[in-house]
Amino acid sequence: MSYLVVLVAVLTRFIPHMPDFSPVFAALLFGGAQLKRRDVIWYPVALLAVSDFVLTTWVYRMRMGWGQNIIWLAFAVVALVGYWLRKHESVGSVGFAALAGPTVFFVVSNFGAWLNGHMYPATWDGLVKCYVAALPFYRNSLLATVVYTAVLFGANEIYCRRHDGIATAAHAH
Repeated sequence: MSYLVVLVAVLTRFIPHMPDFSPVFAALLFGGAQLKRRDVIWYPVALLAVSDFVLTTWVYRMRMGWGQNIIWLAFAVVALVGYWLRKHESVGSVGFAALAGPTVFFVVSNFGAWLNGHMYPATWDGLVKCYVAALPFYRNSLLATVVYTAVLFGANEIYCRRHDGIATAAHAH
């Protein structure tokens, strides 16, 4: 089921939504916590890479550059934050992860955008301008991640409690 959750979250990138308000980071956190260990990074990042390719080259008719690798690295780091949740899952740690995931992505991806050198000068001032310009996107991704993380982890908890209750009742008979 967690594989389907990640796939559906990635597919939502193809439907109209507010800028940077998508379930992708929440799905990376959820997938990190729920997917098989061997699939935590490659599965969601491969799906995101394919969707990036389709969106960038076919939908937006742009070229992909080497900087895209930094975006995928940032996605992988968010999945690793989710993986950390496996041994630390609580309301507080899931809340922390919902804040940490988009924050890590913001820091890594914008550093990559600055490093790319196309939009901002390779100076301290250029780096600061890069991060300041990205703040509106960060706000939306942070809000979306908090909302969707609560939904995904909350729904999973409800499902597990109901499923465990049914399994426990079945074993009692």
